[in-house]
Amino acid sequence: MNDQDHFEFQDVWTGAYALYGRSVTESMLELSFAALQHYSISDVSRGVTAHIRNPDTGQFAPKPADVIKHISGNSQSSAGEAWAKVDLAVRCVGSHRSVVFDDPKIHAAIERLGGWQKLALTSGKEYPFLQNKFLKLYQGFTVQPPATFPRKLIGTCEHENSLTDTFGRGHAGDEPALIGDAEKARQVYQAGGDLGVAQISLRGTQTYLESAVSGQIKRIGCAT
Repeated sequence: MNDQDHFEFQDVWTGAYALYGRSVTESMLELSFAALQHYSISDVSRGVTAHIRNPDTGQFAPKPADVIKHISGNSQSSAGEAWAKVDLAVRCVGSHRSVVFDDPKIHAAIERLGGWQKLALTSGKEYPFLQNKFLKLYQGFTVQPPATFPRKLIGTCEHENSLTDTFGRGHAGDEPALIGDAEKARQVYQAGGDLGVAQISLRGTQTYLESAVSGQIKRIGCAT
């Protein structure tokens, strides 16, 4: 959410509390908005509604943590789902191709593990070790979202092309693969920074990513 969503958030939050016969102070509203600002207003509204409907906890007025749980699940389950997405991309895309996931927490966690190339090229006993580290990092980012994350995770082809200051090979297979929801991946790309283990020019990829979300890029999956 951003400042433009503040009034809509106020309506949602005060309306929810009114169901429980409670009022919301200005300080409560500001603290709740700050705690949930990393989520869209539609996600927050959906999370509040899910909390109200919950037969186990819905008798209590919602707290930000209740809403986050309904948006993302608990940190352990959401981390496991994120790793399953990463593991699929490792096996089906591999290290050669740059990737853009639909979740900035995945980018932040992989970057702190040493980058996409390192993760995708890891095998044997080291792979489960990186998995455990990823799960812990992701859980931490679920509680406290990363302040910064790379807009994409660099593969070996793009890294090698960057060494000659060109986008040399120019094949479609060398372009970043969008993992998961294409529109959300585009948003991650736009919100991310020029960070990364391999910092390279964005020449040639901006146009591709802007056009990729037109519906032509399908969700990544293994070939049968």
